[in-house]
Amino acid sequence: MSTRPLLTRSAARVSLLVFVCACTHPGTRAIRRLTAESEVRQAERQRFEAMMKQDVASLDTLLDDELDYIHTGGDLQSRQQFIDMIKKQTLVYESIAPKEVRVRVYEGLALATGRAQMRVRSGSGISTFDIRFTEVYVRRGGRWLLTAWEATRGTGQVASKAWHLQNGSRGLSALQLIARRFHTGITRPLTTGAARP
Repeated sequence: MSTRPLLTRSAARVSLLVFVCACTHPGTRAIRRLTAESEVRQAERQRFEAMMKQDVASLDTLLDDELDYIHTGGDLQSRQQFIDMIKKQTLVYESIAPKEVRVRVYEGLALATGRAQMRVRSGSGISTFDIRFTEVYVRRGGRWLLTAWEATRGTGQVASKAWHLQNGSRGLSALQLIARRFHTGITRPLTTGAARP
């Protein structure tokens, strides 16, 4: 008995299986990407709400332990410094209205860019201004956590010098932070339910 017909049938079945998998994979990938984009947008909304309500308990669940938060004038804050600022009401976010937000998702990492109108209160008074921002989210424990934020004021607006002098400006860019995270392997995908490193 010849094995040729058996090999031909097996090859046909394998070809059909490869064809079916090839046809369904991009759709599944697109659905996962859209789901991840939606989750990142939701995490952003929750964070902005928590900032405006000075809800540090919620912020605690939305920020990565390695957060680098860069304000419009280049002031760099760690996660704990940012939470302390909200808790002590050193800077109070009265309103945050994001617009034109674009989210791009990569394996275990999401990059969002956009604009927002901000109204904040500090020791020097109330300020209303537009910003452009870049934010980076990392997927940990099945959630998207903010790990880097950098904002720049819109054209013609100058940040308060007193705020920058008081908080010490270091001026790292979001791209430098992203590169640093990328080179340390933070973009490796984490499996759902994996323990947080």
